[in-house]
Amino acid sequence: MAQSAAAGAPLRHPAFQRLWLGLSISYLGDQFTLIALLWFVLQVTGSGTAVGLVILCFDLPGIVTGALIGRLLDRYQPRLVMSFDNLARAALIAAIPMLYAIGLLHLWHVFVLALLAGVLSPATTAGVRAFVPHLVDDRDLDRANALTAASLQFSYLAGPVVAGLVVARLGGPWALFVDAASFLLMGVLALTLPAITRPAHTIDSSHSTRHSTSPVTKPVTKRELASRWLGFGALFRVRYVPALTLLSLVFFFSYGPLEAALPVYSGQALHANAGGYGLLWTGFGVGAFAGVLTLTRLSRRWRPSVALPLIAVFWGALLCPLFFIHQLPLAMLFLGLAGASWAPYTPMETTLLQRLVPAEIRGQVFGARHSLVTAASPLGAALGGVLLHYLSAPMVIAISGVACILAGLGGLASPPLRQLRQLQRGDG
Repeated sequence: MAQSAAAGAPLRHPAFQRLWLGLSISYLGDQFTLIALLWFVLQVTGSGTAVGLVILCFDLPGIVTGALIGRLLDRYQPRLVMSFDNLARAALIAAIPMLYAIGLLHLWHVFVLALLAGVLSPATTAGVRAFVPHLVDDRDLDRANALTAASLQFSYLAGPVVAGLVVARLGGPWALFVDAASFLLMGVLALTLPAITRPAHTIDSSHSTRHSTSPVTKPVTKRELASRWLGFGALFRVRYVPALTLLSLVFFFSYGPLEAALPVYSGQALHANAGGYGLLWTGFGVGAFAGVLTLTRLSRRWRPSVALPLIAVFWGALLCPLFFIHQLPLAMLFLGLAGASWAPYTPMETTLLQRLVPAEIRGQVFGARHSLVTAASPLGAALGGVLLHYLSAPMVIAISGVACILAGLGGLASPPLRQLRQLQRGDG
């Protein structure tokens, strides 16, 4: 009974309740756009290239705007920035079915609207991570980040099924109103969140965290930090954060080839159709949802500076057997186990960063990290596409697995992360 009450502690904070509710509904709404819009574009054009361009329009701008929006999150109230983001995206997504209804929708409209939505998207992604420490107690950060991650993983499982049914009944353009409504709700709920007060003092080496570390390497004023490299200066000056960022960049880049190789692997090695390929991702999704539910227990047993590199090692080790596997159920099992090992990585890393980064520059750091890390997986997938011209899909997946293992071993050997482990051990 006590453990159950503890697990729900973040939801005892009304502001976090509202944020979590909005995010959960918005994540489900995103799946409607993913299914409905891509299906509509495919029906209209019959072109896989056009579908790929729409995805690129949603994903690419955030790589450019993440660091810029991060500065806005530190300069203005995050609730206002996040609310503007969601209300604006509600209007952008709703514009597609509205133009369709009056017979004025053209494909270039879809590209432009998707591009504008992609420009805004880092505001909520980075904003939530910067904002959550102001809404819950420090001891509840693990559970709070686990709850938001569980909502995201659940949307991957349930969202496509529900979206597919709605699209089949209403048609692609009309189903987009569901996502627009979810953005509208999230925008309104964001406005109800409390304003935060940031310290105005100089950030220097006297600043300490719960681990008694000194996050900034040398004295620097907040104004100087904010002005350097559009937020990237803040990221690289906070102790331990560059090492954690490098680990994530290498890990996610090494993961990328799997996305390119998996559909080919489904046909080459498993002799499965598109349904079999979908089942592979379903296996991964079920494992990831189960894995994120274990986050609180994992964080109690392993310090993040140890667990994060080990997750990369475990993930890679569970991918490598796919080189030898030719049965769909067995492949689903290993992808499910890999998903369970992967899922705690981002929420656990987020908690660690929230405790390391001074509150007054969290927006910049999370925004800059969004710009960097978001690019890693697509670049890795592009490399995987090149490798598939020369190697079999099972070999590309095995290379991805080995690269992830090496990324994790590099993280375990990293001097800054080893120093962080020693400090955490002394603090514990």
